[in-house]
Amino acid sequence: MQCLTRATRSTRALDRTKSTASLSLRPFSTSPSHRRLKQVPRLSSWYKPEFEKKAYIPALPARLPRSATEIAPASPKWFTHDADHSLNIINDQDHTIFTPRSSELRTSFWSAHEFITVPLELTSTTPDGGESFQRVEDAPLKLLLTYLSNTGTSQHSIYLAQCDLSSLPKSITNDIPTPSLLQPSSAIKGDIYASSLWLGRPPTYTPLHRDPNPNLFMQLAGRKSLRLLPPEVGNAIFEDVQNHLDRTHNQVSANIRGDEMMAGPEKLVLHNAVWTDNPSANRYADVLATYALETEVELGDALFIPKGWWHSVKGVGEGITASVNWWFR
Repeated sequence: MQCLTRATRSTRALDRTKSTASLSLRPFSTSPSHRRLKQVPRLSSWYKPEFEKKAYIPALPARLPRSATEIAPASPKWFTHDADHSLNIINDQDHTIFTPRSSELRTSFWSAHEFITVPLELTSTTPDGGESFQRVEDAPLKLLLTYLSNTGTSQHSIYLAQCDLSSLPKSITNDIPTPSLLQPSSAIKGDIYASSLWLGRPPTYTPLHRDPNPNLFMQLAGRKSLRLLPPEVGNAIFEDVQNHLDRTHNQVSANIRGDEMMAGPEKLVLHNAVWTDNPSANRYADVLATYALETEVELGDALFIPKGWWHSVKGVGEGITASVNWWFR
């Protein structure tokens, strides 16, 4: 089995990268306590020419600021929010929304939709300490709502993941309108390839993968942490993980959220590769420190992920976490 060694053969493969992120191509080592990944750059506004010039056209990740005009109606309508923090939006000039520490379901809204069917991901702890994973494409939403209403600990996790917005009733989708940035322009065709809703209680998780289209991701409630890698860097890490697992590219697709990524050896190896910063515990830690970007999004934040950029997503904090995304071109 051919494998890359940390900061040597991995770097050799990565040195072939022509990274559009203009990151240094020379890995470096630091002590774990001082290892900090670079933050995703933040745009100053939702002004489309700035978005196209600094993010979309050069294919670079970018954070978009919280905006009074862009926050989805779903955020105050679908959820109740920690009373210690006001949900009042200041104004676009301040780019400020008071974000609550936690959010919960607003029963008056969700009770009217509990009998629709949605795709759910079910994860359980097995007696031997492992995990089992199953995706059910047509499960009653009530199953998820019952789980999310229970704030206690559980050996089971239920997550609404990659739920196609077009499959949901208008009474839901009307509250998450397509952002103005995705309207047709000189650079953006305005074609929405697909759009999805994500709803769960941390820790939710999406493993390292890449999208076949540009992706605009918006947080509706709670918090999520994301790590991103340039295309060639992510390719090298993903291929090396498959080599370690003795798998070939014909056996796995990095463009889908397959069951093999959600439980078992592949989940553990991919999670460690992306989220462990200690070089003694992660052979890719120096590569992450050189090439990776990270960010944490809260209510009202949006993130642009260019086509081909590898990324992994984790729900963090307390309460409900909810997101929506649009794949477009």
